[in-house]
Amino acid sequence: MIRAFSATDKVYSTNGDAVILPIKARVKNSDNGDYYLELTCGAEYNDYMQANNIIVAPTPNGDQAFRIRTVTKKSKKLEVKAWHIFYDAENYLIADSYAVNLDCSAALTHFNGATDNLSPFTTNSDVLTVNSFRCVRKSLAECVNTVLERWGGHLVRDNWNISILNNIGVDN
Repeated sequence: MIRAFSATDKVYSTNGDAVILPIKARVKNSDNGDYYLELTCGAEYNDYMQANNIIVAPTPNGDQAFRIRTVTKKSKKLEVKAWHIFYDAENYLIADSYAVNLDCSAALTHFNGATDNLSPFTTNSDVLTVNSFRCVRKSLAECVNTVLERWGGHLVRDNWNISILNNIGVDN
């Protein structure tokens, strides 16, 4: 079930403002890369498909929140592109912070706590590599990507939770 929420909602356990019956919906999640939703629905959802509103859609990793970036109106259809809520981390700036000789979990916690405004994200990691990184005038999202490059692992985005894990999935 795909649900629409207003831009300021942070909890997605209800049906939200509307339940969307899409014509087509596709989630793209590449390892350590882009994570977005492309959705096509009828024009009757125009009030809910507005920039910055949130769509919660089922994925192989459970229901995930996506923030609408673009809406294109074509005839009686709306084509929507929404990026995972992780990309809200681009709005949190780290002025100058230095993580010295920390494992990945401690580094993520350190940088998440060093943002200019209080970050809504939680972080964790099972990567035990010890490393250092000085982050100057970067967004939290840029910082997480640099931590990922230096410490290694796989970026796992689960709504407001950011994880860097050694392994993702299960080897059956």
